Amino acid sequence: MDPFKEEFLLATEIVISAGQYVRSAAKSQSQASESKECYADLVTEYDQKVEKMLMSAISEKFADHKFIAEEMSADGNSAAFTDEPTWIIDPIDGTTNFVHGFPAFAISVGFFHLQEPVFGIVYDIPNDKMYSAVKGKGAFCNGRLMKCSPTTELQEALIATEYGSQREPNFLKFKIDTMAKIVEKCHGIRSLGCATLNIIQVAMGTADAYYEFGPHIWDFAAAHLIALEAGAVCSAPNGSKMDLCSRKLMVCSTKELRDQLTPLIDDYQLARDC
Repeated sequence: MDPFKEEFLLATEIVISAGQYVRSAAKSQSQASESKECYADLVTEYDQKVEKMLMSAISEKFADHKFIAEEMSADGNSAAFTDEPTWIIDPIDGTTNFVHGFPAFAISVGFFHLQEPVFGIVYDIPNDKMYSAVKGKGAFCNGRLMKCSPTTELQEALIATEYGSQREPNFLKFKIDTMAKIVEKCHGIRSLGCATLNIIQVAMGTADAYYEFGPHIWDFAAAHLIALEAGAVCSAPNGSKMDLCSRKLMVCSTKELRDQLTPLIDDYQLARDC
């Protein structure tokens, strides 16, 4: 029997329930916005409500489990990533999309033990698609197996990335300069405004690679396992081992593609999550 089967079943159940709530909220559009770290990243009443909904249901069954969650961290609670069973939650990734009615936002729940991913669940709410993976058992969309694309040549690759929410001039220039170098050599660049779903596009094979500087651990903890189980290569943008707390990552459909992208991407130092 899978040691964390009960946790996985609970997570699936509560994510669906939370998704139904967010879908109904999206229709009513009665947002009460508060400030986040900068003006481009809006937070709504629904972020806090969904996070509380998820954490309360989990704590009721697993009182000793730990959490790293977006709104909890926004309230000034530091993210402690330990060996204890830990849920890493983004209640609504793509909040700005949600506020504007742009159909790319998702609930993301990753479960870790000994700082290793056990399972990841991503619910694409507008499109009613549930993405999930249990380590070593493949990646699925609504129960159907997913695989990355076999693309090995950068000139044939569709790349996903983001400008992100931060507006510090040097950081923006770094991102724009990096995009300029890559777009000269790839087939195209796309931005969904949702890190979670950008990674899912690689897992589905509809994009071939994704890189970004600036997302937080809750933005990609679940999705990166789904991508790995779909056959992706996950690393830091320089090709070294992925550091979940570093706020920079690359997800590629093949090693060959990663090796062509890494020379085009310089490093940028960011404050760590944990």
